[in-house]
Amino acid sequence: MKTHTAVALLIAMTGPAAADGERSPMFGAAVTYTDASDRKVELVGGALELVWWWRSFGVGIEAAARRGVVDDDARNLSAAGSARVLIADWLAPSLIDPSDVELGVELQAIAERTWWGRDDASSALGLGAAVRMRGGSDWVFSRLLAESRLFVRVMQPRDGANDSVARAAMPTEPAERRALTVIVGLGAAFGVGERRYLERFRLHAPDR
Repeated sequence: MKTHTAVALLIAMTGPAAADGERSPMFGAAVTYTDASDRKVELVGGALELVWWWRSFGVGIEAAARRGVVDDDARNLSAAGSARVLIADWLAPSLIDPSDVELGVELQAIAERTWWGRDDASSALGLGAAVRMRGGSDWVFSRLLAESRLFVRVMQPRDGANDSVARAAMPTEPAERRALTVIVGLGAAFGVGERRYLERFRLHAPDR
């Protein structure tokens, strides 16, 4: 399989985004760092995701587990759904292999439900962006797609019921601005691609 984690700088855009070559969902895993300002805690953890693509549009489902960086008692589980759009892609030469890789930029909208304990759950909505590096298998009979990705998300809690109770209890106090949660992740994903799509990564490869 071609190594695609090391690439050159972006070259000129070769055309509109065309994520239309996946034959299967992309299954991925990531390590994440979370700054949950509303809880005043930092967490690290892992996440699994499954994403279906139709041309430049994708839908994903995710599950994650996190624990506190300093406070070992701080931990949570979460489930999320996301809508994604690939807004641009580029071809760039690999620094290691005589082949090309595809660099893509995604925008995401996310809805997440988080469980901090048996009786403590919260919901959040957010936006995110991801940069991915994708390559294909070097073996003629294989149609494996592999990608590495870096993403950032900003989530805002949606605990409206708790806010209403707080305002009723302290009507003279100004409403407190909801804290934001920032999630940074680094991961990889795999799937099966169309042969015509895999040929995209070899457009600029030299003769062997």
